[in-house]
Parts: sequence; structure tokens; C-alpha cells
Amino acid sequence: VRPGGGGRNVHEPYMAPVTAVRELHGAGSDRSCVHVELDISKSKASYEAGDHVGVFPENSSAVVRQAAALLGKPLDFCFAFGLPKDTDIAEDVGDLPVEGPVTLEFALMHFADLLSSPSKAALKMLSAFASDANEHDRLVKLCSLDGASTYDAYVHTPKRSLLEVMQDFPSARPSIGAFFGSIAPRLQPRYYSISSSPKMHPKSVHITCAVVRETMPTGRIHEGVASTWLAKLRPGERVRVFLRTSSFKLPKKGRAPVIMVGPGTGFAPFRGFIQERLATKAKSDAALYFGCRNRAHDFIYEEEMNAAAASGALTRLKVAFSREAAKKDYVQHHIAADSKDVYAMLSDTTNPGYLYICGDGKHMAKDVNRVLHSIVEEEGTCSPAEAEKIVHEWAEQGRYLKDVW
Repeated sequence: VRPGGGGRNVHEPYMAPVTAVRELHGAGSDRSCVHVELDISKSKASYEAGDHVGVFPENSSAVVRQAAALLGKPLDFCFAFGLPKDTDIAEDVGDLPVEGPVTLEFALMHFADLLSSPSKAALKMLSAFASDANEHDRLVKLCSLDGASTYDAYVHTPKRSLLEVMQDFPSARPSIGAFFGSIAPRLQPRYYSISSSPKMHPKSVHITCAVVRETMPTGRIHEGVASTWLAKLRPGERVRVFLRTSSFKLPKKGRAPVIMVGPGTGFAPFRGFIQERLATKAKSDAALYFGCRNRAHDFIYEEEMNAAAASGALTRLKVAFSREAAKKDYVQHHIAADSKDVYAMLSDTTNPGYLYICGDGKHMAKDVNRVLHSIVEEEGTCSPAEAEKIVHEWAEQGRYLKDVW
């Protein structure tokens, strides 16, 4: 990775200055969501609304100190990464994270995934350094074929992190080379849907990020590596970023109607779409189905959405508040209520519409998909099999797109 690159790919990230960071949730919210703006004016990268930005995060100082203590080395311990002399092993290791000498603090902060659960291969390598016979045998058992259930119960199910495992096996103190080469995975970039349009913000990319903070089954308070780090950034600091193209784009024909479904941070790419429509003075129908828990707490970008609806950039704005009433209210309920209009927009053969879903892929996207099939069955008076075929055709035509996680 050459951090002085132009930002056009993962191998040449650009050091983008942070120009703004602000909280999007209301004062009464028990969660956090941040808006971050990055200056790319001097990079060689460009983007379109709907594209992604890749961000190389950093581990927190507290996590780095804990890791250094478990390795038994001071933070200012200096070393250089190198590849094994065995060419086959060197190929498996891949490229060096950085050339030249670095401190342990720098390496742990930028290159080691410390909070994910360790793989069996990592535990096997860790076992080779256990000086305590009991700890050695337990680690060997965890990574063995007959220890699958033990691994699941100890590592997988409770989501035990690498650092927690190392705390439980204090005699297993690996060498720096083994730790970075075979035990701690490389800290990977995080991808975010860009929440801006270059037609309105040609020199910057915006990120809308929910800050992860949750209690794990082990009792550990897990703070998302990237989201927590992004939330703590301040203007003037620099971030390693690169841009990635996406197929999640507005129709090439500007008159085609669009339906956007994006609860929570799933709204991110649609913020870019709306800015695009404002900049181009688009006149086609555009419906947005947004969802959050409570109007006062997490209705992010409320003023922008209302302004877009008033200007005509949005011709329909429906917001579902899931926690304001005794009965749960989700985006799929509003889509179902608008079944006739939704079907008319998507089934029009002269000016067919486009449906976009962004956000939670485990529940929301599946619920919306089920409602969509029901709408096609009811409004199109067809069988479930025929509805399935129609929805599949929309997807094949590039008119039913998802950006989910």
C-alpha cells in the first residue's frame, strides 16, 4: 500500500484531509451516527453518485496498548516487515504492509485486525509459542478436527476476539513476525456508500456512518474499529481512502421514475441521488421510503429530505418510525400501502421505473422483497411463480438493484 497514491484503487490510497465531522442523531438518542466529509480535490480519483469509498481505519490507542502488553514489547519497539525466504510461504503472506522500519505502535494501529475472532490456523500458530503445557494442549484442541464444537463454543458463538484469546493464554507470547504474519489478520479497508454527488460536491466525498457499540456475549464492550475511529476524527486530520465504482446508479434516462428504499444509513447513496436530481433539475417521479426509530432521535438529514420533497427532487417521501407507537412501523408497510403506485411505476412498459434498496440485508431487504412479490401478485393478478419471474426480469434488466450488508 502506497499511502501517497491518487486514491483510484486499494493499492494506492490517497491521504484525504477531513473537512467536517458532525453527529446526526438527536441529543436524546442512545446511539450515534456521524456525517464525515473528506477533501479529494488533489487526488486523482473521481466518483459518481452511488459509488463507494474505501477507508483504511486505525485501531484505538487503548486496543494498541493492550496488544503490545500481550506481546511483551514496548510501543516504541522498532522493526521492519520482511517476507519469508521460502517463496511458497512468501506468496501466501502477500505484499508487505509497509516498507522500512516502523514502531510496534504504528504497526498495531494500522495493520493488525485485533478485535475479530481468530481462525483455527491462527490458534495453531499461537499454540507453538505456549510455554505452559496445559495452555498448549488447549490451543491444539481448539484448532483440531475433533475440537470443532469446542472452537464454536469458545470462539465462534461468543465472538471472542483475538486479544481476549491471548489474555486467556498468557504463556503463548508469539514473536512479532509470527504475530503479524500468521496470527493477526491484516486490518482491512471498510467500504461506505458515498452520500454525496459530484455534481454538487465535486471536490469531496461524504460518508454517513452508524457508530458501532455493542456488548458481546463475553461481556466485552465492542466498539467498531472504523466507525469509532471515524467519529473521533477532527478537521485537518488525514485519512487513507480510495474510491470504488458501483453498479448502483441512477437511470441513464433521466425521465425514468425511481423508488428508493433506505432506512437508517441505507439512505446514504440516496442522499447522493437526491443531490444529483437537484443539480440536474430532474423532473421524473422519485419516491423515497426512509425508516428510523424515532423522529427526535435518529431522523438523519430530516431537513434535507423535507427540502427535497418541497423542491420536487422527491415527489414522494414516506417515513416509518418503528419505535413511536405500540405497533412496529417499517418501510415495507408503507410500500405495501402504496402498492398500486409502486406496481404502476415498475411495470410501465413505455417508461419503466427503477427500484433501489440499500441497508440491512438480513431483515429489511428480505421483508421489502417479500412485499414486492406480494404487490406483483396482487396488482398484476398473477401466481407466485409468475411474480417471481417478473421480479427476476426486473433485476436482470438492471431495474431492481440492492446495496445491502
